[in-house]
Amino acid sequence: MLVARLKKHKEKKLLNGYPWVFEDEVEELQGKAFLGSEVNVFSSEYRFIGKGLYNPFSRRSIMFLTTKEEPIDEEFFLSRLTGALAWREKIFNEPYYRLFHSEGDGLPGFIADRYGDIIVVQFRNAIMELFKSKIVSNLVDIVSPVTVFERSDFQMLAGEKTQRNVGLLYGAEPPDSVIIKENEVSYVVDVVRSQKTGFFFDQRDSRLFARRIVSEFDLKRGLDLFTYTGGFALNMALGGAQVIAVDKSDFDLELGKKNAALNKFSKKIEFIRSDAFEYLETLEKREQFDIVIIDPPSLIKGKHEIPKGIKLLTTLVERSLEVIRSEGVIGLCSCAYNLTLDHLVEALRKASVDKGIYYRFLGITYQSRDHPWLLQIPETLYLKCLWAVVEKR
Repeated sequence: MLVARLKKHKEKKLLNGYPWVFEDEVEELQGKAFLGSEVNVFSSEYRFIGKGLYNPFSRRSIMFLTTKEEPIDEEFFLSRLTGALAWREKIFNEPYYRLFHSEGDGLPGFIADRYGDIIVVQFRNAIMELFKSKIVSNLVDIVSPVTVFERSDFQMLAGEKTQRNVGLLYGAEPPDSVIIKENEVSYVVDVVRSQKTGFFFDQRDSRLFARRIVSEFDLKRGLDLFTYTGGFALNMALGGAQVIAVDKSDFDLELGKKNAALNKFSKKIEFIRSDAFEYLETLEKREQFDIVIIDPPSLIKGKHEIPKGIKLLTTLVERSLEVIRSEGVIGLCSCAYNLTLDHLVEALRKASVDKGIYYRFLGITYQSRDHPWLLQIPETLYLKCLWAVVEKR
């Protein structure tokens, strides 16, 4: 058994639910240390704090998993997975959701999305990768899927000794596409070739919010920037708008067109292949949209890039304001943890300096509840969207 004694006061965040011990927070290690070692964690005064798993390859050297004296074994993993499933089954009537969300569900670095009887998983650190077979076995026991497919083809964190793996882990090969339903809209999902684990379930609430405001405010013409496979565009169309959907990925746009056809919106959505920044530059600078939704990819990778992120968001807003009608709506989203709601507000304000533009707050949407946000772990809140009416005076 590996024993870790922490430096003074470093136990406080762990007792408050934080899941990581960094290497510079450990005073001493005693015992045999190897990847996945079960480790007892003590305060600097030798008080038992809890247990975790050791990773010698990462600056996050201990994945802290429990404050109890309990084994971290197959039953432990099963309990976490079962709890996550029970939470989703309380929320959703149909089996299309993020089944397990990393720190938010108590196993940092493990992600699983559910598309009916197909489960798509990611193992995002070396410890979770070590327990892959146990986790998959537990998933099979509790969900009884036809397929468990791995999409661990992401950009790994520096120092993590993980493998980029894509392939079948259990059952039958996944089909070329599956159809899921969310809030009355159907989507075609390619779990093998689409981005990440196939579909962005985290924007569920934001998509529904967009549809409602289009309907309530009778907005006739919408622009969906960074559309991916048309999520916001489809909901704006269902709300009653004609929509232009822009993305630079041919593959994603083809899925978007299939989604439009599936929902009988082919005549209501025009898909355009372009970089969003460049597309806004090509538009005639006149008021032509009642709603513009800006939902870019992460844009930044760390805290040091926050000024860059604000600048990019400000540029997108500036160019969007030129084509939004007065009393139209802007929706600005960020999936970068380091870009906070305050930074979105800052981008909106900077974009409207000396332009006689005011914003009336409409709402804030966050990641949906199948992507749990734990108040003790700030990093679990990453997605936020700010919605406002654009008032030109």
